[in-house]
Amino acid sequence: MTVKDSQKSILDYIYTLLTSDATLKAAMGGTVNLYHTWATPDATFPYLVNRLDIRSTEFFPNQISTYYIDIWSDNSDSNAEVLPIRQRIIGLIDELQFDTTECVNGKIWKQTDGFIPETEPDIWHYTMQFNLRFYRKSETSVIISR
Repeated sequence: MTVKDSQKSILDYIYTLLTSDATLKAAMGGTVNLYHTWATPDATFPYLVNRLDIRSTEFFPNQISTYYIDIWSDNSDSNAEVLPIRQRIIGLIDELQFDTTECVNGKIWKQTDGFIPETEPDIWHYTMQFNLRFYRKSETSVIISR
């Protein structure tokens, strides 16, 4: 049996979108390293970490959520590496409308972004938060058929 999960479907969609983009790859030194929730120990800089926090609404098929993506860099000049990565991520997902196998009428838009201070010298942490709304498809059909 195939697990039908809206969160996995959305994260897989965004993963493919970001990791296959030639411009983002170039900004990140040739490879987009994107981790879910937490990077692996000794991850190669620069890298991205993302997660999705989904909340329900009164109309249960409709879901609202916050998509978080963090940029981590060890470049001594934060502007040289972090900001081009930020710019491309915004170009790819801000105001994006999409469908996946498990979700329809998805829309993502930027909520806030900025640097987070880190205690390690020359380690740069930039966070971005996006609003995301969608209608869950297969999960809704399971709920209705109960």
